[in-house]
Amino acid sequence: MDVKKKIIFIVPSMRGGGSERVISIILNHINREGFDITLALLKKEGRYLDDLADDINIIDLDVKQARYSIFKIIKLIKEKKPDIVFSTLGYLNILISIIRPFFSKNIKFIARESSIVSVQNKQEKYPKLFDFLYKYFYSNFNLIISQSNYMKNDLISNYSIEKSKIVVINNPVDFDKINVASQTEEELFDKTKTNILAVGRLNPVKDFISLIKMVSKLDEKYHLTIVGEGDEKDNLLNLIDSLKLNKRVSLIGFQTNPYKYMKQADMLVLTSKYEGFPNVLLEANACGTPVVAFECPGGIGEIVDDGVNGFLVECGNINELANVIEKTTDYNWNDNTIIKNTKERYKIENIIDKYQNIL
Repeated sequence: MDVKKKIIFIVPSMRGGGSERVISIILNHINREGFDITLALLKKEGRYLDDLADDINIIDLDVKQARYSIFKIIKLIKEKKPDIVFSTLGYLNILISIIRPFFSKNIKFIARESSIVSVQNKQEKYPKLFDFLYKYFYSNFNLIISQSNYMKNDLISNYSIEKSKIVVINNPVDFDKINVASQTEEELFDKTKTNILAVGRLNPVKDFISLIKMVSKLDEKYHLTIVGEGDEKDNLLNLIDSLKLNKRVSLIGFQTNPYKYMKQADMLVLTSKYEGFPNVLLEANACGTPVVAFECPGGIGEIVDDGVNGFLVECGNINELANVIEKTTDYNWNDNTIIKNTKERYKIENIIDKYQNIL
């Protein structure tokens, strides 16, 4: 490329979600010879700020919520005159899709979708309003990046987005970082137990309630460790207490390095009610650890290959989950095969090439 393309990435913050992690990887690895990048944050905060390369120009719009950012975003785009505006996360994407007609058609607007929109909208206070906004404004984007085919088909069938406007790009996995971070001489688990690991926000969508109830159906040799913080912590602790599972379930809070736990666990389990394209499954596989997951709405079924890197379970069926966990314990997994297959699909170089091609 002779002339650098100017891109403004607009993100709410760099707090600890999967989308922010993906954006940090894209920003760090995108070709500087071909692209001049600026990162605009609604609020300059979050643990992934420390992961960003020093040469990334960061602009702090300093607003508390997306709806307060509209005039600052308009001013920023007018001043910077980028070739491409790239945004991610629901409220912000919707806002930008609404104001997109006020800008030159020479500026291309790209949205990275991070959820199953039809499912996510049902959680909103005004679901019909959000469905309306997606249906009538989301097509204003020149291109929408979805993380899974499920997500793509959801946008097409429920919001009438043209198929040609959507491209599927899976999330990248930073294998070098995970490989280093997962190494430790510390023994994190009781090796006399079969150690089940779960990682995620403690909220109803992750359905840790079903996961904890499932533990009572297993032999006492099984121990569940949950990494994460959230509003549902007290409810989960009460449930553990009522089921007398205090010695068999541990809530260890947020961990800056979950990878060492993934490496030492016997399996990682995901019981979410829905997911876009869960990084936690990819990261566990990057550690060579098999996964067991509810096949709920989202891209989970596109990640898990039964008997190769894990097993799928009927969504919400805790009896089947218990049976499959026992099956996973006795199954002859090949750690190196799991890592090799995961790397072939999700290594950074492959995913960045796909982003750079569309940019």
